[in-house]
This record gives sequence, structure tokens and C-alpha cells, in this order.
Amino acid sequence: MTNVVIMKSYKQHSEIKSLAQEPKAFYHLDNKYNRIVSVLGGSVALGQTIDNDLDLIEMTRKGLPKSVLQTLSGILSISMEQMSQLLHISHRTIQRKSDTDLLNVYPTEQILEIAEVISRGVEVLGSIEAFTAWLHKDIRALNYAKPIDFLDTSFGTNLIKDILGRIEYGVYS
Repeated sequence: MTNVVIMKSYKQHSEIKSLAQEPKAFYHLDNKYNRIVSVLGGSVALGQTIDNDLDLIEMTRKGLPKSVLQTLSGILSISMEQMSQLLHISHRTIQRKSDTDLLNVYPTEQILEIAEVISRGVEVLGSIEAFTAWLHKDIRALNYAKPIDFLDTSFGTNLIKDILGRIEYGVYS
């Protein structure tokens, strides 16, 4: 008599929902990469999954579709014109692109960094609404400036993530 082991196949990459459309699904995501994908509109909107830093690099080089900008501007509660300022792209250039057109490397990298900040902010503050309200408030740790004004550079996004980390651990910020 031989022992036969039958293994069930499973779907390794399940569809990740958009944070903007399925906010409750966001809280059940197990890692930062899935949360970033959710912030950017879900795996269907991106057309690929992100499982590690190498995938982030590949995505940065490939470019994100313009439709991601509309998702982010909705989450951040800002206009597309303000979004273009965060990315240092003229608003007219963004208007000319179709939703499926891919953005260049530098705006894509900044979008991914902003998505990471949003992911971390929702995780620390508990909801999209709480994070968005915090983002538009004057913060003492930023000399009474708004955190959203710092999302236009990688140094600024790192500073905001640092402040969120301090809030998470109860350090007065």
C-alpha cells in the first residue's frame, strides 16, 4: 500500500480591492505591499501585483496609469491640480493623458511613496477619514504646517511616516 498525498492548488494572488471603494477590505490586508496596492486602486487597476520591493522597483520603471491619480486625489481630498503640484507635473500635462497612459518614473515613484504614507496613516490613525482630517490639520511637529504640504518630496514623505510612527508609539507630536 502506498501513501499518496494530494495537494490542493490555491490561488496565490487574490484580487486586492481598492481602499477608496472597499475601505473595510483594507484592514484585513496582511502586508504593506497589499495595502499599497489597495490605496492605488486595487490589483485590477494596476494590472499587476506587488509582493516585494523588487516589484515596487519594476512598477516604478514601468509607470503607473493616470487613473491612479484620480484614486489618490479622492483619498487625499485634494483636486487634480493640487495632485499635479505634489508630483511636480503641470496640470495640463496630466489632463492630456488618457486614464490608461503610463506616468514617467519620477511621478510614479512619488505616487508610490504617497501611497505608502496613506497606508501607514490609515493603519496608525484607524480610518481613511481620520487620516485625511489629520493630513489637512496644522501639526506642531511640522511648525504648524499641514502634513499634506510635505508629500511632494521623498524627504517629506519620510518625515510624515516618522511622525506617524511617533503617534503610533504615543510620543507627543
